[in-house]
Amino acid sequence: MESPDSIPRERRTFLPPHARILRLDFSQLGRPVRPRAIEDRAAGTERMVRRLLAIVREHRASARRVGSPFDDTALRAVLYALRVESLGGDPQALLQDPDPVAAWLRQALFQDLLEEPSHVFFTTRINEDTVRYEAMEAAFWRECLAELGEQVLGSP
Repeated sequence: MESPDSIPRERRTFLPPHARILRLDFSQLGRPVRPRAIEDRAAGTERMVRRLLAIVREHRASARRVGSPFDDTALRAVLYALRVESLGGDPQALLQDPDPVAAWLRQALFQDLLEEPSHVFFTTRINEDTVRYEAMEAAFWRECLAELGEQVLGSP
């Protein structure tokens, strides 16, 4: 058994001498600001759908150049795949086609359209000096896809 004299009375530390552990103070941070409603939803949707229509037109022109027309069935499958993806599902089965060129065209359009929400931000003024940029919410993205389907296919 150890004698009481062999037990050190001071606390040992592995930190170098005079090292301070910084404590972060989060008490001054407020609650996260809730996403603000889009002020002019119709204008935002119209602006987004114009961007999406331009991408669809480019892909249809490319498909004609390679001799594989991109018909309404293929576009409907891509739009449905985007909707499934926005809800957290796996859209890959919807993008398949027996023709490898047609499958590649579907996948390419899907990828190009899928990137668009990350290019569009909405601004929220937090205070006089601070503006926050918010990504497009999934519900608004689905509204834009429905409007695109309505304009191109006549149905969502």
